[in-house]
Amino acid sequence: MNKIYSKLFNILEVGDEFPTIIMGALNLSPESFYQSSVVKNLNQLKHATTEMLSNGALMLDIGARSTAPWSEKISLEEELKRITPSIELVCKIIPEHIIISVDTQYREIAEKTYEIASKYKKKMIINDISNLKTDPTLEEFVIDEDIPIILMGSKKIPGDLLTIEDIIEELELSIRGLKSKGYDEKKIIIDPGIGRWIEEKTPSYDLRIVKDLSKLRILQKPILVAISRKSFIGSTLDQPNPEDRLNGTLAATAIAVYNGVHIVRTHDVNNQLLEITKMAKAIRNSVSSK
Repeated sequence: MNKIYSKLFNILEVGDEFPTIIMGALNLSPESFYQSSVVKNLNQLKHATTEMLSNGALMLDIGARSTAPWSEKISLEEELKRITPSIELVCKIIPEHIIISVDTQYREIAEKTYEIASKYKKKMIINDISNLKTDPTLEEFVIDEDIPIILMGSKKIPGDLLTIEDIIEELELSIRGLKSKGYDEKKIIIDPGIGRWIEEKTPSYDLRIVKDLSKLRILQKPILVAISRKSFIGSTLDQPNPEDRLNGTLAATAIAVYNGVHIVRTHDVNNQLLEITKMAKAIRNSVSSK
């Protein structure tokens, strides 16, 4: 199988032969399952942004809507109200080589944030956990503006697929669909959708997906995982509080990188994480080079 390689915006090389990319999660949603990650005001946002960048993040994922299925739902107006000033601030303070990822399922949010990013000449991608199912018009916008996108394995609602085989099948359909409409498939990043998005997705499914992540490589796209402090870690380690799931997160992250993941979305951007991903990548590359 060919080596996976992509170059986002001509500034960030992502692939098998390059260091794992750390994506820092900037959480603007008070409804979040992990309360310590919530940025409550612009001063906190500025501090969190600069700290993540100084600790090695090359991508920042900014989301204003909690995607946990049990969380309180908010309106598009509220999502826009939260994210607009935050994107404005982040664009003002980040250097040119940092990529902004906007975590949204809606065209209206994507349009407004892209307008702000373009004003400041910053690079932006869309992170859609619904695999372009929630708002079909978002696909049109992504194609028209030629914006890179992260597609998460979903069929009808976010994260509703239980096995790696079903995830591959659905992502392949989405990739093929975008390509048929003239979209450059080199701009696609894939995410298996780890987490208890639906009631049926018990921890055993997430554990198996992490174990089988290397199977995603058949799609020949950079792979992103978002496993930071999620419920399957808490269930496995008997840690109901997300505050206590760092060790489990780091263990799962190391295995994910060993299994071929290229981008890690995390709440914890620090030297410990950087060293763990570097070590896991080195071991993986030493095995694959034999």
